[in-house]
This record gives sequence, structure tokens and C-alpha cells, in this order.
Amino acid sequence: MRQIILVSILLIGIQTNASNIIKNSNVTDVTIYRSYAKETRIGSTSIPLGNSEVIITNITQAIDENSIQVGCKNNVKILSVSSRLNYITDENGLNPGKIKVWQDSVKLLDKKTRYILKQKEAYELELGVLNTNSKLGSNAESMKPAQLKELLELNRIKQAELKKLLFDADEEYNEMRATIAQFQNQINQSTTNAIGKPVREIVLKVYSKVEVNTQFKISYLVTSASWTPTYEIRCENTTKPLVLNCRAKIKQNTGFDWNNVTIKLSTANPNQNHNRPVLYPIYVDFMQLDYYRNQLSLEQSNYKNMMNEKAPTAPTSVQMMATGNSAYSQDDFRDGLKLDENMITISEGDMMVEYEIEQAQDIESDGQDHIIAIQELTMPATYNYHTVPKLDNGVFLLARITDWGKYNLLAGDATLFFDDMYVGRSYINPNISSDTLLISLGRDEKINVKRIKLNDLCVTKKLSNKKRETKAYETILKNNKNTAVEVELLDQYPISRSSDIEVSLDEAEGAQVTKDYGKLLWRIKLQPGESKKIRVVYTMKFPEDKMVAEKN
Repeated sequence: MRQIILVSILLIGIQTNASNIIKNSNVTDVTIYRSYAKETRIGSTSIPLGNSEVIITNITQAIDENSIQVGCKNNVKILSVSSRLNYITDENGLNPGKIKVWQDSVKLLDKKTRYILKQKEAYELELGVLNTNSKLGSNAESMKPAQLKELLELNRIKQAELKKLLFDADEEYNEMRATIAQFQNQINQSTTNAIGKPVREIVLKVYSKVEVNTQFKISYLVTSASWTPTYEIRCENTTKPLVLNCRAKIKQNTGFDWNNVTIKLSTANPNQNHNRPVLYPIYVDFMQLDYYRNQLSLEQSNYKNMMNEKAPTAPTSVQMMATGNSAYSQDDFRDGLKLDENMITISEGDMMVEYEIEQAQDIESDGQDHIIAIQELTMPATYNYHTVPKLDNGVFLLARITDWGKYNLLAGDATLFFDDMYVGRSYINPNISSDTLLISLGRDEKINVKRIKLNDLCVTKKLSNKKRETKAYETILKNNKNTAVEVELLDQYPISRSSDIEVSLDEAEGAQVTKDYGKLLWRIKLQPGESKKIRVVYTMKFPEDKMVAEKN
């Protein structure tokens, strides 16, 4: 009786400690945030009666352990959830794809190259023995001429044979090493999960009243995935609305490919600090001057670094590219990135917008950008030409979009096309408080602008104890187009921050003046071939023993 109880206890212990390993759980859908992503996996296994352990293996290491959520079917109760790293992985349980083939090829070729080196050692040893015997034979006094001739001929044939073998071995060795380098570079380029690396496992303690087959649904955040918006702006002409193709650049480096998964894009960012700011009291006290200067310099340096990191890449110089003649008409082709109707569902919440793409996607774990379409927007716009010759002698075509908040745009790079020609690159920045969104469509090279300093009118005079300095600039605009245009010209004059400095605007005919900012705005109509001149003259009056400088 005692033995029966002991065996029963052992059987119960074995049953309790039994582990069901789910190796091939599938990622069914992914929600990608601006940084981070949420993976959802489905795995099936058989659950015995009582307590048991379920191990869901082959999970990415980039998991956020605090975000794991698990659901199950058939009244199986989950007692606890934990995760761990498994350093002793089973190759058959992983899904390494092509990288396993590349690694096996490297191993095989490396083995062959080591064998070739051993062959070369044997050939060189044999050649050394041959050279030694050849010297001994030449010094032998009793060797007859016929024997010497036969020995020399044999030596020549053998020498040629061995050197040919060494040459072929060197060629084969170099070719194999070059092939190994190619495979190794490809392995290094690919970030697909490699054999030998540890994998993450999710361990579930479960309880079931009956033996049952069930499914587990596991979701968690991964830190090595993100998406950024990118745009393609198309303008047929200035009488048509603006067409904005919104696309997403998806990047993931989880170590496992997403194959045939449903993608959902969210504008939320879990990586941001979501705690509300708390205002604490600040205190003032005396401090050393040197310390203050050091702190001020440090703060300014940190601020500049932060702004450099956040600043968007400056648009490249615009290049006009002709479409040229083609053997195919445009009607033969369609934009392969455009989504068909009813292929995307847009859900707008109070704090985020989600784009659910119904067509299943394949996103490899290669750290590269994978571009998919989100939506196409037709936005009514008004167009005008804009120039700031003080900063750039270029005239830019601007599209002004009102009520742009309803489009839920995010900041991102944009590629510009005007009349089906590539114009250049720009940047969309919707993070503004203005009710009008300005999008630069590039330069128009057929409108010339030039700003020059009028040295004849720039004079400095002394009046009593004051110095009076006058500056004058002239801007010349010319319309080389076949149609009339209206150009918005922006210039400025300095504003005084000191009561000892007086600034007066002497000449700015026809300008709309904003005194608080020193802004001068003209709207100039130019007929075809017409040119106009705009002059700005201002005077600064300040103490003669002082010097002034214009700065932002």
C-alpha cells in the first residue's frame, strides 16, 4: 500500500511538473506605434488535468516584460506569467530562414579551405624533398650522363606537377575565401534571428479541471520596431487641388520576420513620458559668477544639441527632371502603392488615430525601411509665389491649406512632384498653431530675384553726440514666364531693444509694415517679361561712442 501511494505521488509530481512547449506560435497581427510595436501571437497545445506549465518559446528578446498579456480558451485558468531567456536553443524550433543556409555554407567552405591548406603543406613538403634530392644528385661523381638526364627530366616533370597543384590550390583557396566573405557580409547585413543566440520564452502556470486542447493568445510590446510618416505631394497645376499620398516607413529589428500579418498603425507613442508635469517651488540664492557662466554655457550647449537633433534635414536643391519620351503611355501603368478602396480602416480616437490595413503584409526583420501606403488625400489649396531675398535669392511656390487639422497629418519628409515631374524634397510640419498650413512646392527658376546693397545711399553722419547710420537695399524681380504672376516678397528692418538706439523706416513704398516685428511685405504683380524694383531704406541713431550690430 505504501509503495502504491509513493508511485502515485511520483506520477502526480511528474504530471504537475510537465511542460508543454509551444515552438511555432504565429504572429497574427501587429500594432505599430511611432516607437515600439505590439505583437499578438496565437499558439495551441494540449493541457493535462490539474496544474501544468506551458512554455511559449522563440519570442523576440526585444520584449517589454511588463506589457505581457495572455488569454486562453476552454476554461483554462492562468495562475502566473513570467518570462526568461533560453541560451540552449533547439535549431529545429527556430525559423532562421536563409541565414541558416548561409551559416551552413560558411561552415562547409571554411572546412574546405582548411583542407586545402593541409594539401598545400603536403605539396610544399614534397617539393622541398625533391629540391634536396636534386642537389644531391648533381654532386654525385659516379652518376652517368644518361642517368643525370633521366633524373633532370623526372625532376622537371615532378616540379611542374607540384607547382601546378600549388597554383590550383591557391586559386581554389582564394575563391572560397571570397565566397565566405560574401556570405559573412550577407549574414552581418541581415538581422534575422541567428542560430546560437538566446531566445525569449514566456512561461505560463495553468490549471485545468479536465484534459483539453486549447489556444493561447499572447500580446506584448517590442522595443525594436517603429514607423514614421512620409509623403508624396503631387500638384498638376495651380488650378487643381493638392494630392497628398500618405505612406508609412515601417522598420523592425525583432529578430523574427512578420509573415502574413495584419498591420495596424497608431499615432500614439508609448515611449513618451505620460506623467503629468508637477510644478515645484524654486528658490533663489547667491551664487558665484564663474559658476553661473559655466552653467549658462552648458545650458546653451545642451539646447543647441537638442535643436540639432530635432531639426529636420534641409531640403535638397531642387532638380527639374524631364519626363522624356517613352514607348509606353501613362495609361499602361498604375501606382502600385495606391490602396484600393475599402482596404484601410481609419479610427480616430480622442488621443490617437489608427490605420488598420486589411491586406496582410510581410515585414522582414532587417532593420530596413518597408514602405506601405496609408491613404490618399485631395486637399483644396491656394497657390502663391513667395520669396525672402535677404535669406535666399529664390522664388518658391507655396500651397496654402486651410482647415488642415482634419487630415490628422504628422511631421515627416515629403517628395515633391509638379506636373508629373520630380521637383525635390520638402518637409511637412503640422506642429504649428496657425490655421493655415504652408507646403513649399519648390523653386520656380523662371522668376528671378536679386537683392543688392546701395552703397551710395549708405552713409554715416555725426550729429552732436549722436551717430546716424543709414542703410539701403534694393530688390529686383523679373518674370520670365509666359503668364502673369503675383509674388509675395518679404523683407525686414531692425527693431531696437534699447532706448538709446532709435530706428526709423525711411523708405518702403507699397509695403505692409508690421512694426512689432520689423516685417515688410509686398504683393507684387508681374506681367510676362516685366521687372520691378523694391527699395528699403532705414536709419539707426545711437550714441557716437557706441557700436551697434544687427542680429536675430
